[in-house]
Amino acid sequence: MLCILSSPLLAQAFTLEGQVRNARTNQPVPFATLGIIGRNIGTVADEEGRYILRFPAAPTDSLVITSVGFFRAAVSPQALLNGQREFALLPLEQALPDVVVERKPVHPALLGRNKEKGDVLWTAGSSGKETVDDEWGWELGTVLMPKHPAYLDALHVYLATNTYEQLRFRLNLYTLENGRPGRTLLSQDIQLTTTNRQRGWIQLDLSSYDIRLEAQPVVATIQWLQSEKTEPWDKYFSIPVLRQSKQTMVERENSQAVWSIHAMQPSLYFTVLMEVDKR
Repeated sequence: MLCILSSPLLAQAFTLEGQVRNARTNQPVPFATLGIIGRNIGTVADEEGRYILRFPAAPTDSLVITSVGFFRAAVSPQALLNGQREFALLPLEQALPDVVVERKPVHPALLGRNKEKGDVLWTAGSSGKETVDDEWGWELGTVLMPKHPAYLDALHVYLATNTYEQLRFRLNLYTLENGRPGRTLLSQDIQLTTTNRQRGWIQLDLSSYDIRLEAQPVVATIQWLQSEKTEPWDKYFSIPVLRQSKQTMVERENSQAVWSIHAMQPSLYFTVLMEVDKR
């Protein structure tokens, strides 16, 4: 009898609402990501580190909180059930060497796909939802294969459609491990924003970040951090994607979900300054 009565209770939706803060300064951590490893449950905090995370049932796995420039934190399901809603992230210590780096001769080049049309419009959105926080954290990207070391000059992403008044993305770079994104490479939080339903090529200047890629495969993604639109209907954006034989496109639902690999390539590319091979 107890088992019959308790089953519906365990299946009830469970919502977390709180804030992510810097463990040292107690300041908010903007756009921190929250998710359950291997599951499509996650979200992104806002500018003040505040979040809302919805579970289909009471959590049974640890919640992982991450942000660029901070150590990741894991919170047990029991702590969540006991009412913990405030999370603290410890900043990474980044010692900068006191050296002067001289660049080798470089020439302009391109990494990725710079075509406006594709076979498919890869669409993300939240039409019909009053809130979209459970969609934030979604990532889409591609494998890059620089033949020589290169410095990133600018990111270019093509939006074929966009009905949002504002969109915010984060640039992420990962090592390629066993055909999937592995260790994160960026220590700076680099963001791309659009306004007024902006479409076409969206560009982000990266020249001031001095990001150097080695001559080895790397995965570049954009991660959906935030969006704004008053009307709950007709909310989506799309990126052209070309079918191909190689599996070079990656995607996941949130920061801790399992990566999907596709034999496609999105309209996403970088202009770079590639080192000259003098041989």
